[in-house]
Amino acid sequence: MDDLISRQAAIDALGGNEPVGDPSKMDDDDVVKMWERIRIINIINKLPSAQPEIIRCMDCKHYKDGECTNTFWGMCEKDYCSEGERKDNESES
Repeated sequence: MDDLISRQAAIDALGGNEPVGDPSKMDDDDVVKMWERIRIINIINKLPSAQPEIIRCMDCKHYKDGECTNTFWGMCEKDYCSEGERKDNESES
């Protein structure tokens, strides 16, 4: 999928993280643009990842003895699905 880009690539497209210059030497429009760019960069940095975490059946809390206890289907350890939930370390035995 070519539509995914990294956070850093999006920030670089805005001109990067580097300061634009000395705000005391800018006119009002430039200061507004600088603060708007900073606001957009902060929003980009807070966006969740577009790439989901894949949890294999062998690491899922629903997997037991070759079967998914959530769907009741037979599953291989390397399989995965959209219902996967990582096991807690404490509950593993």
